[in-house]
Amino acid sequence: MELSTGVIQQIVTCQDSDSFPNEPIVQILGVKKLTTGANAQERYRVVLSDGVHYYTSAMLATQLNDMVGDDLVNSKAIIQMTQYTCNVIQNTRKIIMILDCKVLQTSTAVGERVGDPEQLSDLLENHAKLTPVNTNGTHKPKNDVPSKPQNNNPYQQKQNNNTNGNATKPQPNYSNNNSNASKMNVFPIASLTPYQNRWTICARVTSKSAIRHWSNAKGEGKLFSFDLVDDSGEIKATGFNDIVDKYFDMLEAGKIYYITKGSLKPANKQYSTLRNDYEMSLNNDTLIELCQETLDLPQLQFNFKKIKDLEQINKDALTDIIGVVKSTTDVTQITTRSTNKQVSKRDLTLVDKSGASVNATLWGTEAEKFEEYAARNPVVAIKGAKVSDFGGRSLSILNSSIFHVNPDIKEAHELRGWFDNGGANDAITSLSGQPGGGGGSGVFKTINQIKDENMGMGEKADYFNVSGTAVFFRKENALYKACPSADCNKKVIEDNDEFRCEKCQRTYPNFKYRLILSCNIADHTGSQWVTAFQESGEAMLSVTAKELGEARESDEVRYDKIFLDASFKSHNLKLRAKMETYQDEAKLKCSAVSAIPIDYRQESNRLLEEIKKLQA
Repeated sequence: MELSTGVIQQIVTCQDSDSFPNEPIVQILGVKKLTTGANAQERYRVVLSDGVHYYTSAMLATQLNDMVGDDLVNSKAIIQMTQYTCNVIQNTRKIIMILDCKVLQTSTAVGERVGDPEQLSDLLENHAKLTPVNTNGTHKPKNDVPSKPQNNNPYQQKQNNNTNGNATKPQPNYSNNNSNASKMNVFPIASLTPYQNRWTICARVTSKSAIRHWSNAKGEGKLFSFDLVDDSGEIKATGFNDIVDKYFDMLEAGKIYYITKGSLKPANKQYSTLRNDYEMSLNNDTLIELCQETLDLPQLQFNFKKIKDLEQINKDALTDIIGVVKSTTDVTQITTRSTNKQVSKRDLTLVDKSGASVNATLWGTEAEKFEEYAARNPVVAIKGAKVSDFGGRSLSILNSSIFHVNPDIKEAHELRGWFDNGGANDAITSLSGQPGGGGGSGVFKTINQIKDENMGMGEKADYFNVSGTAVFFRKENALYKACPSADCNKKVIEDNDEFRCEKCQRTYPNFKYRLILSCNIADHTGSQWVTAFQESGEAMLSVTAKELGEARESDEVRYDKIFLDASFKSHNLKLRAKMETYQDEAKLKCSAVSAIPIDYRQESNRLLEEIKKLQA
């Protein structure tokens, strides 16, 4: 395999991208993993050789890390750089960034260094002393270079330079001479670092958050964020205050923009799953312009994990997942602790070819809008789902998450084919039904097992699920009048038309009702008294605490009917069991953390899985 002799010197001495050799062939002489932060993505520096010179300042874009992991890019391998750029770093040196490449020969096939290359310095002052060379290695006098218009776009590969005759897809190009962005260089996202300050990227907005307001000791403000993608990679950008007013309405998901100037800092991986070590902050010097050209840029980039691998992902981490919705629950209303407002909630059970399933929770309008897909077993792709260890492993879809139903991507089509051609009947292990950290467990117990297995007898409370039927409710003392403050549920003391909260040390003109429902739950093995507070109690009675309180005060017949209608209905209850001592007597106290009406289709599938486990 012949190398593109002399190509490295030509790349580093180029004054513009039009002189970049097209898809040069080079040899890797070394690969070194760079030291990065704890949450940063791995990066690799490589030594490149063209047989005449070797160059130590070259790097692989992070999307090529898998090629190192698979031992394809290693010492002595020969590659073809199908996409690359060369940037100035810290105004002193040049670095070659490999954005995409093909492995032409592995190290095993080559086995030795090609030629006897000498080191080429990466310092700019040394580059200025060099005479540019052709790709055949002969010196080319500067006065022989034909004159042509200056093009400062190092990311553009000219179609007429494509020696294999294949047409290249449209790349960012400035045709509007009046554009302020055209005065800057267009860089691929993967090449951006905090050490650069004069750059322009051309990228597609894949998602945009709502405007969020914040307030702290330093003052108040607002912000929004959006994700950008181009052929080389992706990055998160955030704008504050004046930037929000200037660009929020202009930016639309799906459209392509030129973005000039901004500051880069290490990415906070706790809030972003984008494959980039940095994230961008827009400032007063930032210029954003809509791209009027038709460019073939990616729509969205995912880094999917298999469902079975969620057990190895840390709690509260964000991850990308794709799966078929095997079953769903109905929409329920819960009251959030932070705002004391009701919000819609729906649980999805996702499966994939790894033989595992996981529960994912949709919130708000997304939970309500999913009704049209609920019975169709759609494929969903989620970018930035939060991993929880409650009930084993589960996922929560945040406001910042990107949620796609039946996306037009290869992974979705493969899953659809697998599920429709027998995958729906495969044996599946539920990660949301296995013991996990944080005191949670999603395993199902019968009521008899609660006593036989001494649940709740340890130092910590035990959590488990019970599929049971409410056979009796105690109507007396089922609710109480509580402090109306959002963060306080203390019982108030009535004083004429005022209500005193001893915890808050305040008197209020009103109150709120809180449920403390005592009910007897039974299954085929026995019965158990359970206390259901607020959200779980409302789910079991199918009314709010406020509605129940008003009925108790003004309509005793309706009050009794609410309990009568709720009797002998079955629910899947997540229970907390803990032995407590009251008046020197130890009793097992079971509290309902949540209550969901039984979905008999989902319950039948669960029982079938239990039967298969017993048979195995």
